[in-house]
Amino acid sequence: MDYINKVNALEKGAKKNDVLYLFDEKYRGNTVYVNLSGALVRKDYSKKDISSQLDDIINDDNYSFRLTLDKVVFQNQKESAGIISAVISFESFIDKKLAEKGTMLMDLVGINVNNRWSIVQNNMVRVSEAKDIGECVCYMYGNGDTKFVTEVYFPAGLEYDQKLESFQITRKDGIRLIKSHSDEFSWKGNGTLYYKGKSIGKTKDSKKAIEAAVTKLYKDSCANIIFN
Repeated sequence: MDYINKVNALEKGAKKNDVLYLFDEKYRGNTVYVNLSGALVRKDYSKKDISSQLDDIINDDNYSFRLTLDKVVFQNQKESAGIISAVISFESFIDKKLAEKGTMLMDLVGINVNNRWSIVQNNMVRVSEAKDIGECVCYMYGNGDTKFVTEVYFPAGLEYDQKLESFQITRKDGIRLIKSHSDEFSWKGNGTLYYKGKSIGKTKDSKKAIEAAVTKLYKDSCANIIFN
């Protein structure tokens, strides 16, 4: 509970060292992350890696993370070592919008040195169960420099959704425009791209201009877009 409470307190101004204090200098951890599609990502962690993770959380004002203990599955404590297995729910937010939620199955090993308990080992499986904002993928197909079709895959709750969109670069009354089915962007001669009167980027390359338009249109679902 110290670990959960101190991680949750980071966005309220708690210090990184409040969390790091709980970890032994010889800490080792491994995580298997199962994403929405079922793909596996395996990572190993040291105390130094935990410190870097905490820096990322603290330094990003738009990101927050919350843990909740669901239940303790097993616990055993001896004189100088203790083991606990727990089910923990997690939620992450970007700009106060739910980015991801899921479950962590955590096996912690603690040791008692000079009457102070610290975490020396953590084996964890992290399962993503829903995402509303996250990493997206966009496949772009072009016909010359004026016609493009995009295929965007973006998180939508329990699964990823997909949307096709066509873009055409044209001119109207001497002004260069980028048009999709429902949106319109103006593209000035100096390369500045405008959407609803606000600049969203600057480029003289047609493909890059479409990428800027897609990034703007999917800003509510995509924290990052990988263009292929």
